[in-house]
Amino acid sequence: MKTFSVASSAPALVLPTRHVWKKRLMLSALAVLPVAISQMAAADCTSTDATQSIHAVGDLFIPQDAPVGSTIGLVKYTRFPIINCTTTTPFSIQSTMLTAKAPTVTAAIGSAQGSQLYATNVPGIGVGVVNETRPSYLCLTSGSWYFPLAFNGCNTGGFSANTNNSLILIKTGPIPAGINDFGNLQVYTVDINNNGTPFNWIDGRLTGTVTVAGCSMPAAVGNIIDVPMKNWEKRVFNGPGSVTPTEGFNIALNNCVAGTYAGNPTWNYFRGNNANIRLDGAKGSTIVDASQGVLGLNSEATATGVAVQVLKQDGTPLPLGVDVPIMPVQDGNTTLQFGARYIQTAGDSTGPQPGIANATANFTITYK
Repeated sequence: MKTFSVASSAPALVLPTRHVWKKRLMLSALAVLPVAISQMAAADCTSTDATQSIHAVGDLFIPQDAPVGSTIGLVKYTRFPIINCTTTTPFSIQSTMLTAKAPTVTAAIGSAQGSQLYATNVPGIGVGVVNETRPSYLCLTSGSWYFPLAFNGCNTGGFSANTNNSLILIKTGPIPAGINDFGNLQVYTVDINNNGTPFNWIDGRLTGTVTVAGCSMPAAVGNIIDVPMKNWEKRVFNGPGSVTPTEGFNIALNNCVAGTYAGNPTWNYFRGNNANIRLDGAKGSTIVDASQGVLGLNSEATATGVAVQVLKQDGTPLPLGVDVPIMPVQDGNTTLQFGARYIQTAGDSTGPQPGIANATANFTITYK
């Protein structure tokens, strides 16, 4: 957290910088999982495809402060294994998720998916699977096409068909910093039974990585920003809203990872990865005018009739008390540039009264 202070007799605008990194990773990856099957144990159902279906999501990124419920990515699986069955005997198909149930979240992709998530080996990332083909020869028992689901008493004749499933990754909580690898995580199985002996039709596995994208802040001292405001005479101010010249200050962001989001859908909770700043009053400083970036003096101040106005790099006011996007995150190190100046708040009849004019603010940098 950072702090910001201003002084008239003690020329310092101190931003005690309280830096809170909220590293949130929201990610979701969708993969269409082909249902692959090997030679069926039952002689009346056969397939020449491999049983294991690998859902390779590749290398995905999520901004560290992306909201819970964000989708990490969508991946299409284009291989469609075929099963051939000549039997007219009713059969059952059972799909089973192999990991623990994940918390229900308000998912960007929809509430139905947000309640059908299961844990992965990466904390904060949930996985959901839904059948996309929905063939007519299947008799759905559960009423939902989200895994786990069951089909019982189906088949009025022989059939030859294929099927595929979609896999989506969604942020369910804080995700560990850095690169998170799924390894070769077994997510689900699909078994078929038409002769009393279940046979593994599909073994669904997840591979790929998710990287939490953001920056680090300088250690301790670098998180306290003092902005010298100089000493000013009362005659510099000529009425409400009159200001002193702007004093610049910087915030350093180090070791940034931007990430890539080419396939990020428009309905998702984040669009790319931006560095955002939020300033809140501290040590007695209160917000005088949030939209105009005007911050009151702190409890140590003796001056009256003035406040501090915080500005963005382009000279426009920096809104206070809200997250304000500053710039897209870029790989490597970068610097955020701001300015501060005194502004008269007293009426014409009294004007500012001399004294110590320090202000203090805590700032939080987020990435989303």
